Amino acid sequence: MPSALVGVMSMTELKKLGVIGGVGPLATARLFRRVVELTDAHCDQEHLDVTVLNRPQIPDRSAYLLGQPGARSFVEPMQQAARELEAAGCEVVATPCNTAHAREAAIASALTRARFVSMVGEVVRLLAYVSARRVGVLATDGTVHAGVYGYALASCGIEVAYPDAKGQREVVRVIYEEAKARSSVQAGCLDELFRAFAQAGCDAVVLGCTELSLVDAPLSYRGMVTVDALDVLAAACVRASGAQVRKGEVERSFDGRLAQALLQLQDEGGE
Repeated sequence: MPSALVGVMSMTELKKLGVIGGVGPLATARLFRRVVELTDAHCDQEHLDVTVLNRPQIPDRSAYLLGQPGARSFVEPMQQAARELEAAGCEVVATPCNTAHAREAAIASALTRARFVSMVGEVVRLLAYVSARRVGVLATDGTVHAGVYGYALASCGIEVAYPDAKGQREVVRVIYEEAKARSSVQAGCLDELFRAFAQAGCDAVVLGCTELSLVDAPLSYRGMVTVDALDVLAAACVRASGAQVRKGEVERSFDGRLAQALLQLQDEGGE
């Protein structure tokens, strides 16, 4: 059978991916790109069918979780987006917003057939797989306040470390004043935080806000592995949609220990 026909036929085995996006817009664009880069495809027809709803009007997640005056719930708009994606034929749904995962169950409950891929769940599973013991988390105030990573990591027996008050203010500044406002970040802006986590005995650091994926963070630092939640989600979306992740791109994007774990999870059929 001609190879072109094989490629077309293989598309019937793939599941359509839907993305609740706009939270924020640049993270959404990056997730789509990373899904493409991490898919082991050799022609256009072997890539995933992806529908992206870019909804920047979804209310600020941190403001709502922190109970700020006038803050509106983001849950119902994200539930509506999930329903629209399912109605469009999506069988796998994800969102590139760590903070929104504080209400992950409520958002996923809007789906009747599609599977919701948990970014936080995938990150924690990967950290547990590599036997992480103490993990530093860089995230929004809302994510930290809601214990999005704290509870999930603790449930696996993994200790959690956060920046001190000054460090947390710097994290929020980078997210909102650089990444969200200017779509760029200053090189080395997280170096001091990485040093603090290393001194605190961490063996991993989670970039727990997808805007932090814009930071040119090292794959590892003084023995700590860096876990970019957005990249982990992209790989999980590829697997959940029935495709294979591209081995070379995984090895380029992750520290060797994490890359090996991701590839082993795929070989074991983990989605």
